Amino acid sequence: MGAIQLGSLTLQIDLFILLVALVLAGGVMLLRLRLEGIKLRGYTDWMLTILLVVILNEKFGYLWDAPSILWQQPKALLFLQGTSWNGNVLMIIGLVAWTVYFARKQQIRLQILADLTAHGALFAVAVYGFIYAYAGMTPEGYTPFPLPPTLAAALPPFESIWCILLLAGLWLRRSALGTGEDARWTLIVSGVLGMLISFTSVQVKTTLGLSTIQWVFIGLLLLGYWMMKMKEQPVMEDKSAAEST
Repeated sequence: MGAIQLGSLTLQIDLFILLVALVLAGGVMLLRLRLEGIKLRGYTDWMLTILLVVILNEKFGYLWDAPSILWQQPKALLFLQGTSWNGNVLMIIGLVAWTVYFARKQQIRLQILADLTAHGALFAVAVYGFIYAYAGMTPEGYTPFPLPPTLAAALPPFESIWCILLLAGLWLRRSALGTGEDARWTLIVSGVLGMLISFTSVQVKTTLGLSTIQWVFIGLLLLGYWMMKMKEQPVMEDKSAAEST
């Protein structure tokens, strides 16, 4: 895709689309908070920090693999853009650790942040694919419909459609934020559908017979299963206490 020139800084169109998708996703998360009657102050700071970190990683993440650019070609920082696998992993670990610290400091329940993240992630993935489809293209990592290329590019990819349908289902269910229901459903459904869709294309790099993205979907399934067991644990303890009395 093309690029946007901001003085000496070059901003690729795909990064701008990501920024738009994340900002709109933040708006959806704030709307859900407002509908629940929850004060927005602490959550807004959390969202803005995550937005900034993700955008910086998308712009400068390649430095994890090529840090020598900083002192050998510093002017190239204005034009280059990209991420790295190591940078993405470190970003996720750092954001999770910071979120736990921030939640404890601000006295915010992690279950609420988990449910909000589910809503925001689903909407961002959906919007990102829909914007590309409007431009007649399919974004990298998304799966087009098995149709002629011209027609397939005009339709939103599989991932955008399942995310918007799942998000609509979560809004119709209207589970209260903080129950973890929205996060669990998002993890499990995304893990299952993502794994099924991954088998429709040839996976190049494999580890133990699975590609990197397939391991990610397995991780989503395991995390969703763990959250489900955590929900069931207090119920089982209550039943055991009732039976003992």
